[in-house]
Amino acid sequence: MQWDDCDALLGKLITEPTNDWYFYDTLSPVPQKTIGADELSKKLTHIHDTLKTEHKERYCGIVYADDLENPTFVKIFHPNNLGKACGSSENPPIPQWLLSKTKPQDVIEKFAPTVENKNFISKFLKI
Repeated sequence: MQWDDCDALLGKLITEPTNDWYFYDTLSPVPQKTIGADELSKKLTHIHDTLKTEHKERYCGIVYADDLENPTFVKIFHPNNLGKACGSSENPPIPQWLLSKTKPQDVIEKFAPTVENKNFISKFLKI
């Protein structure tokens, strides 16, 4: 997504908030109810400011929506948690913020990397 698209999407969600969004910060528990319009606008303003100050790239590339004009799902990655910059990763980063018109599932439980038992040999061999 280009910055113009990101600005338009977040701008619309900030200036025309509705009460039918689930706002899921993946650093917090899964929301059980939708967020109020005013609170959604405040949180998205903070996120937009964070993206603008901490993601100094020519293109946005860390905000995704199912539909730019009438979104029902938006995922936003934190600029400081993008994983490896050179190619794919075994454990790709999880978006920090998810906006959804349907109740979200716990993405941390479902997609977070598993903790492996690291013993002496496994440090040198992938077993």
